[in-house]
Amino acid sequence: MRGVEGKEGKRRSGFSYVVLVLAIVTYLCAWGYSVFAAERKARIDVPQIDPILKIIKGLRQYQDVHASFPQTFDQVEAEVWKYPHPPLYGSRGHTLVIKNYYYFYTWISPIRCTLWAIPIGAHNSESNSYFLVLTPNDREKFKGPSLDLKEASSITGVPTYTQLALLGMVKQDDPAPQKKR
Repeated sequence: MRGVEGKEGKRRSGFSYVVLVLAIVTYLCAWGYSVFAAERKARIDVPQIDPILKIIKGLRQYQDVHASFPQTFDQVEAEVWKYPHPPLYGSRGHTLVIKNYYYFYTWISPIRCTLWAIPIGAHNSESNSYFLVLTPNDREKFKGPSLDLKEASSITGVPTYTQLALLGMVKQDDPAPQKKR
């Protein structure tokens, strides 16, 4: 009888080891996925300035065709971008939020416009604010710290150099002016 009991005990302990190994593998997989998901979410929440290049290109393409910068982002959407599901253009077509950056567009004249890029979201302090004055062939670029809500609500589309300095915006020198395409 003792031999029969010993076999059953080994069978039970062997099964226990298999379950233990499966539990450890499952735990490690769940832990690895949670770390990956948390890192991905943190990376997505950080403001990314990359879309500004597409916005500038769209504004200039519109200006090339119509000999005037557009009054609103809606006009650029209708003529240049033509997204199947366009983003929401707030404040009568002058604002846009993409990748945790708030873009504020102001038409000044047929050959001049301005564009603010202000980081928003939980990680906004990790990114810079930008102010651009665009012409068909050139741009003036100002870079500064991220703006809090109080500062961002006080900005205008056509700030003076004094106002830009008070916001901490510093003019960036371009090595060479851009050429018209």
